[in-house]
Amino acid sequence: MKIIGIGANYYIAKNERLKNPEDLMIFTKPETSLATGNTFQYPECSKKVFYELEIVLRLNKELKNANETEAANSFDEVALGVDWTAKDLQLKAKDKGWPWVFAKGFDQAAFLSGWMPVTDFNDLNNLNLTFKVNGEVRQQGNTNQMIANYGKIIAYTSKFMTLHPGDIIMTGTPPAPGEIFRGDHCEGFIDDQRYLDFDVV
Repeated sequence: MKIIGIGANYYIAKNERLKNPEDLMIFTKPETSLATGNTFQYPECSKKVFYELEIVLRLNKELKNANETEAANSFDEVALGVDWTAKDLQLKAKDKGWPWVFAKGFDQAAFLSGWMPVTDFNDLNNLNLTFKVNGEVRQQGNTNQMIANYGKIIAYTSKFMTLHPGDIIMTGTPPAPGEIFRGDHCEGFIDDQRYLDFDVV
């Protein structure tokens, strides 16, 4: 099972529309990053962790060199997730020209709700996403702000690696991620429904 993420995949402003890029910023997380539950364990390796709320897909087909239509029909379950980033480790890696392996791949760095069938949602391309910390709205966006859509992300990735049923795609986060601290209480919503509810310990 692979966990695949994409960076910089949301327009900053709703009226902003840029040319769909040929290349996407793809990264991976190890399987040990996957976590669920009502507590997030702040990693000992970092002193500056940021939240990134996003829609997550679970593939149900094997794909290689898929076109966008095939890719868009390759999943039937979604989750709401937080792609945690150890920002201090990421900046250090960027300065040295190194990959972000540890900044994105520490334990629990892919924190997910339960899986839900896509049929639970009227339109996956028009979902309001909200992240609250201690009852305060910290991050909001809509999946209609995505630069590369679900099919584009999956098809692009399948050019480089074979994708298998059970692989997980984290589709990017809307503006603006922010810092989290031990003791914070976090909630994640799709529209008005809460799917994430956990404490940072």
